[in-house]
Amino acid sequence: MKSKLFLLTLFVISSISFANAQYVNEVAISDIDADYVMVWSDSGPILSTKVTVRIDYGQGGRTPQITDERRRPMTFNGMLGVLNMMSRNGFELFEIIRSEKDNQEFYLLRRKNSFSDYNNSGTVDYDSSLRSR
Repeated sequence: MKSKLFLLTLFVISSISFANAQYVNEVAISDIDADYVMVWSDSGPILSTKVTVRIDYGQGGRTPQITDERRRPMTFNGMLGVLNMMSRNGFELFEIIRSEKDNQEFYLLRRKNSFSDYNNSGTVDYDSSLRSR
């Protein structure tokens, strides 16, 4: 009885730990080696209000969807859910770009704190009273 309970507990804990894993091209989103990524939504499953999401970080080839650990495309309730998931994985919203042609929105995100080490040495201060630099 104790061994069955132990195996059941082990199974539940392992399934919970994998439930939150998101991948792109079999790379965990938190491990993507890029400072900027672009995400946009596809229509989700037929007759569903959910969306699937594609992500481009310069990997080339066909732009893949965000998948789970079993390589199944993940669905989200909306783009805000995607942005929250990306924030938990180390990215922040940088800009939203709307396509005039098909009225689709592309979300440009950048890695959090990727520019925190940037110093302003060598920049020129602007003096508004002189209107010159």
